[in-house]
Amino acid sequence: MPEKKDLPEQVPTVVEVRTPARVHLGMLSFGVPTVRSFGGIGIMLDRPGVHVRLQKSEQFLARGPLAERALEFAQSCVSAWDLGAQAACTIEVVSTPRAHVGLGSGTQMALAVAAGMRQLFRPPLPEASAEADNDPTNDEWLFDTNDAIHCAQAVGRGRRSCVGVYGFSRGGLIIEAGRIVPATPGVKGEGVSPMVARVRLPSAWRCVIIIQRDSIGLYGELEKAAFARLPPVPIEISAELARLALMQLLPAAVEANFTEFSDAVYRYGQLAGKPFEQESLKLPHAASTADVIELLGELGVRGCAQSSWGPAVMACCESLDAAGTLVEKLESLNLTRQYEVIIARYDSQGAVLRSIS
Repeated sequence: MPEKKDLPEQVPTVVEVRTPARVHLGMLSFGVPTVRSFGGIGIMLDRPGVHVRLQKSEQFLARGPLAERALEFAQSCVSAWDLGAQAACTIEVVSTPRAHVGLGSGTQMALAVAAGMRQLFRPPLPEASAEADNDPTNDEWLFDTNDAIHCAQAVGRGRRSCVGVYGFSRGGLIIEAGRIVPATPGVKGEGVSPMVARVRLPSAWRCVIIIQRDSIGLYGELEKAAFARLPPVPIEISAELARLALMQLLPAAVEANFTEFSDAVYRYGQLAGKPFEQESLKLPHAASTADVIELLGELGVRGCAQSSWGPAVMACCESLDAAGTLVEKLESLNLTRQYEVIIARYDSQGAVLRSIS
């Protein structure tokens, strides 16, 4: 890893931030007061990510897809960091994945905007926080975990899953433990869910993302209501998910054992979805998503799973050639009429900020 250096003295007037996308294979637990809630496994992908550009201006303006949401995140930073009325900027959302399909676009947008605001207006930083990989030849920076958490706290992200927060910093396959959530209403839980493992997946591996068009998963108040109706995850299921994560999927990733990794992805995804069936089966895309996973199995793809509430489905491929062959098969079946299909790399870099003086 390159040596850490201080931020440059010159404060930029324009910055742009590019982030990876995120797939979430499912949570370890929720609803049991004596067991850590949420946690789980996620994987960062190099596309389709968020790309935003922020420029200092006299008032807040925003344009592009999800512009109003980006503006809200920037204003949250002003409030959280007490930046004052002079901390205004124009935000251009250059590109972003479709929202609420399981690619983590909300968290990545929030963190990208927060990172840009932090670079433009320089709030006091936590002592442990230091942006790394400062190369004066290209004015680009990557983020440490403390940077990502600092940004997440300003925009209210990471209250349940923190995979996207940790993935914003350096990407990778991420396993997080979850956090204690008190049974007493109104009592705050303990801090941020700790990351217990991060693995860079082999550069040759690929992921094919299959997303049903004109369909979205649960989010916002509807998601909160769904969680409130769900029964606690049985401890036996949480224990088996933890075993799959730590004793099968994690070592397979470290050893670059694609067959074992693919099997673990499938097994974990199937089991992690069980506690959510009461609510997920109500979603319009539930049956078609199950059909896609079954079809992938018939096509010889073992490592496939739904991301979060869907409709995005990930399919693990051992090489670019294998991913291309899979896409050709899906096209021959006319699946691409109803589904968007994307070939992505497993990201091992995380978000990148570029400063423009």
